[in-house]
This record gives sequence, C-alpha cells and structure tokens, in this order.
Amino acid sequence: MAQPAPEDEDVLTSYFPNPPPFYKHFTPKNLAALAQFQSAQDTAPDTPLTTAQLLQLPTELRYLVPPAPPSPSAEYSVFGKKTTVNALDDYPEAMQAIRTRLQTHPVTGEVVLDWSYEQLYPSTTSWSSLDRQAYLFRFLRSIVLSYVELLGVMAQDPTSAAKDEKLKDVLTLALNMHALVNEYRPHQARETLIREMERQVERKKGEVEGVRRMGERVREVLAGFERGGGEGRVEVDGVGTEVGDEERRTQRQREMWGVMDEVLGH
Repeated sequence: MAQPAPEDEDVLTSYFPNPPPFYKHFTPKNLAALAQFQSAQDTAPDTPLTTAQLLQLPTELRYLVPPAPPSPSAEYSVFGKKTTVNALDDYPEAMQAIRTRLQTHPVTGEVVLDWSYEQLYPSTTSWSSLDRQAYLFRFLRSIVLSYVELLGVMAQDPTSAAKDEKLKDVLTLALNMHALVNEYRPHQARETLIREMERQVERKKGEVEGVRRMGERVREVLAGFERGGGEGRVEVDGVGTEVGDEERRTQRQREMWGVMDEVLGH
C-alpha cells in the first residue's frame, strides 16, 4: 500500500495554499519602522540589507525584507512537476532539438529538412517596448501567404526545391508566433489568478447572503412563536387559530423542524 504524502508536501503543491503566518507583520506601522531603520542606516529602499543589518532588526521587521532571488538552478513546483528558472529560457535548445529531428529521418536516415530557427522579432528586456500583437498579426498573414504559395508549388511540381523553402518559411513563422505567445504566460497566470479570486469573493458573498436570509427566516419563526404564545392559540399562516395544547405543540414542532431543514440545507 502506498504511503500518503507528507502534509508539508501537500501544502507546497496545493492549488491555492494558505498564506504564510508572517503576513500579519505587514502592517503600516512595521513598514514605517523599516523605512525609518533604512533611513538611519543610509540605505536606499531598493538596496538589500547586509547580514549584520538584518540581525539588528526586530523579528517582525525581518519578514518585511524580501529574500534574495532564487538561483537559476533552483527548483520549484508547477502543477506538481519540478522545473527550474533556467527552463524558461531553453527555447533555443528546443529549436535545436527540432532541427536535429528534421535533419535525420527515423527510418531511412536521410535529411528531411535542412532547417534552422531564426528569430524574426527584436529581443527586448522591457515588455512595453515591443508590440507583440502587431508581430503576431504579421506572422499570421505571412503564414497564410506562404501556405498559398506552397500549394501553388505543390500543384506544379511536388519535387521542386522551392517546396522545402516554403516549408522552412512556414515552420519559422509558426515557431516565432509560438515564442511570442509564450511570453504572455505570466499575464495569463495573473489573469487566471484574478478570476479565481473573484469567483471566491462572489462565492463568499453568496454564502454571507444565504446566512443573512436564513437569519431573517429564523427571526420570523421566533417572532411567530412569540405571537402565537398565547394560551390555546397558534400562528398558522399569519393567522391566530384556537387549538388545543397538543395541536399547538405539534404545529410548533413542525415549524422548528422546517427551519432546521432550511438551515441544514435539506
């Protein structure tokens, strides 16, 4: 029988883990105290503190100092799969693997397509300095045009060398689009998280509204008990009716069980 996973692993790989307990230290008072300490040490807010300076801070202020960024070889979990920071920059290696597979046929060993990847958009370190949407539209139109030209070449001479050139163009354009789309992944993750948090907020609001309605229902029933509390009378559909003690007790029990069913969701 397989052993269950340790609880700490479940916390690390859960879809939305609980916030760390030290989030309570992120208060305006502590932030002001940290800024005052950095000013006294002649340290800029974006300059990391030294080990000696960190040891001078109270425990609750040390949590406010961001840790050093992870090393490129550090591992982290994505949907239960281990990966590294370097894995985000291995696109050239992936293109080289595609080139290697195209160069050798798995059966005959012949060269299938002598192709190499070429980046058709400028490299940039700033997200806003490159209009990725415009490049995606350009590549898409170029792919459609190259495909139409490829059909024309295939119709005239399927063995023509121009066919391979058009295939190379289509492959290069498609992989450039793939690379640009991959750069939207952080934004996709952020928007997905925002939508999930919005759904959680709406669900919590619905639960609060349900509790409020149930509270009103309970108060109405209790008020009905109070109005029908006279001797020999019971409240039935808002109208006081003369009944015996046994009938009055039975009616109140029915109402109590009805309210309990509503509260418990039966």
